[in-house]
Amino acid sequence: MHLLVSLLLAISSLQVNPVEIERYSIIYFFNPDCPSCREIAPFIDYLKEEYEAVIYSYNTRSPVGYRLGMQNRIRYVPTLIIQIERGEKKEVKRYEGVLEIKEAESQIAILTGAKPPPDNN
Repeated sequence: MHLLVSLLLAISSLQVNPVEIERYSIIYFFNPDCPSCREIAPFIDYLKEEYEAVIYSYNTRSPVGYRLGMQNRIRYVPTLIIQIERGEKKEVKRYEGVLEIKEAESQIAILTGAKPPPDNN
């Protein structure tokens, strides 16, 4: 018991710099009537499976998706937004359209700790 209390006290005394803690979120906006959205849907599923990425998908025709789309200033669908939080500051990378979203794979691989795909150029 004494060892457990000592261990808990040692852990609680550790100070973590919030700048070192990185969190990210991936948000995908789509419209089910959009041909480009239907085209990219299998790729979004691939990203989720291949990188075990949590991607929050929002239909811009639903009330919640529409509201979040307006808050995020979505101009086109499909749109994929990667948000990285470092302390209080957020950096946002936005990918609009099928071709740009396909470029997001390397960034998602890095965020999830996976090996980035080979460059096919």
